[in-house]
Amino acid sequence: MTRRPPASPLHGLGAVLYKEVRHLVREPTTLAMVIILPLMQLVIYGYAINLHVQHVPTVYYSESGEPLSQHDIQSLEASGDFRIVGRVTSRAALMHALVANTAQIGFVVPQGYATDMTLGIPVRVPVYIDGSDLNVAQLAHFGASQVALALEHRYGAVRTPPALTVDPIILFNPGLRTPVFLLPALIGLVIQNIGIVLVTLSIIGERERGTLEQVLVTPIGAPALLLGKLIPYAVVVFGDLLGVLALMRYLFGVPIAGNVGLLLFLGAGFLVTSLGLGLLISTYARSQHQAAIIAAFFLLTSFLLSGVFFDINLMPPIMQAVSHLLPLTYFIQVLRGIVNRGAGLADLWLPAAATFGLAAFVLAWATLRFARLTAKGCA
Repeated sequence: MTRRPPASPLHGLGAVLYKEVRHLVREPTTLAMVIILPLMQLVIYGYAINLHVQHVPTVYYSESGEPLSQHDIQSLEASGDFRIVGRVTSRAALMHALVANTAQIGFVVPQGYATDMTLGIPVRVPVYIDGSDLNVAQLAHFGASQVALALEHRYGAVRTPPALTVDPIILFNPGLRTPVFLLPALIGLVIQNIGIVLVTLSIIGERERGTLEQVLVTPIGAPALLLGKLIPYAVVVFGDLLGVLALMRYLFGVPIAGNVGLLLFLGAGFLVTSLGLGLLISTYARSQHQAAIIAAFFLLTSFLLSGVFFDINLMPPIMQAVSHLLPLTYFIQVLRGIVNRGAGLADLWLPAAATFGLAAFVLAWATLRFARLTAKGCA
């Protein structure tokens, strides 16, 4: 039977509009999410994102063993670029602070620098900079010279050439290459996205097709059903992790400075968290549309607030609290610590513990929700 051509190109538009409006009204939850979530995102991100790097955590080592005076510390912090978080007792301790990420800048105060500056004797101050964070590295290059000038004013030693010069030493990324800064964080983001999307769409899709209900009437237990669904995706995502790490190393030339086995072990913990989040979203969403909206909101929030591009320390306190609830925040610290700085488990015990703690919490929550839904026959 041939289809009769419409009387006009817009014939039937009113009927289609009426059908779609009724479809939206029948799903008020989806409609509310579509309207409210973008407004929430704009408020959160506009309030949280700050591109002005300041108050960079800084440590110093005094060769004379004497701490800096309060006036010197005030001179260093006057610009707002640096924040002195402590004094270390050796160069090795200074390097350890940078590797452990308790500080991002460290400088060495030469013995007798105040006297030398007063007498006009040139003084060189080595400044060690965490080059794995490009924003900090660029700020340190400019800010260190401003600090030197402030100290010269402090001791009345402003001369040409300057009495005090800084010797910036870029660590972990001497060439200030962008891939070294971005790729470790992007690997965490990619693994999270794949894990969440795979599990969410799989379970929601089976629920909408009715195949999940057919499985529930069989003698298969809920734990067996859950493990049977998650293990194949875990293998696939772990394979993706190996693949993206290989691409980072051999295609983009970003070496892994630390222990690869430790990285894969902690990556497995984060993988469990991602799959658990996908399962959790699928237990709350009633359709693929709702699942896609919830997942998009969570993934975009993780992208902007977990430290992929923007420094968490620059965010308002409430946004920092939100960022510390995101599993990706801790895995990015693990990735940059191992890949860029060669950090070990002793340096990364806090993000490592948070990674596995969140994995256990999310998986337990998702398992409880899934078991409850399957028991009711609503899954």
